[in-house]
Amino acid sequence: EGLLPTVTISLMIAGEQMLKREVLVRKIDAIETLGCVTVFCSDKTGTLTKGEMCLQDIVVPRNGNPASGMDVVCREEKSGEFPKAAVQKALEDITLGGVLNNASSRKEVLDKDGNVTGMAWSGSPTEVAIMNACADCQGGVDAPAELKA
Repeated sequence: EGLLPTVTISLMIAGEQMLKREVLVRKIDAIETLGCVTVFCSDKTGTLTKGEMCLQDIVVPRNGNPASGMDVVCREEKSGEFPKAAVQKALEDITLGGVLNNASSRKEVLDKDGNVTGMAWSGSPTEVAIMNACADCQGGVDAPAELKA
């Protein structure tokens, strides 16, 4: 009997705290979902400025075994690409999983006149960000499409 008021009051308090921190939330579902997550991916590079998400770091198991620890692979600052030599095998394995477990799809990009100007991934912003990062690690934009085929 006390669960509903407890949840309502908790959400109200959390909402007030987020308001004080100037957090922008468009849908309440986003907040309710946070209670169920085990990994939280945050993006502060491009979502608001460019309107797209971009994966900056990938965490991979050291020596292919999570018990050995984890390595964080960051994009290189100058090139914006993931380093190829650092943890290549683990990075290839994790990005292969990212490609094969991804719901985004390749679509043609059209200009104002309806002419095809290229190809781009479409789907949820998170899926597209993961696919773009996987493409960078797997050898380019066309690599994930070939792997999915």
